[in-house]
Amino acid sequence: MATLERARDAKTMLRDEIAGTDGVTGVGLTRSAAQPARQHADAVRQGGDDWVLRVNVTSRDVVVPQSVDGVDVEVRVVGAVTPSAPTG
Repeated sequence: MATLERARDAKTMLRDEIAGTDGVTGVGLTRSAAQPARQHADAVRQGGDDWVLRVNVTSRDVVVPQSVDGVDVEVRVVGAVTPSAPTG
């Protein structure tokens, strides 16, 4: 697990590493879902060390690192991202 500050630094490194990779639609931070709910809630209250990187990709074929500088990377397949039609 990582602190928010450490995860932010790792996010910068990851963005540099995968820049221009086809199929990557976003890179962000999220709380780890790996912890049991009670531990997770305690960590959130205490500003805990349960941050991970999340990479959104178009398909399972997109290759990203499993961790960056000791911070875990969670991959989420979101499919193709396209602009929505204007409303109004």
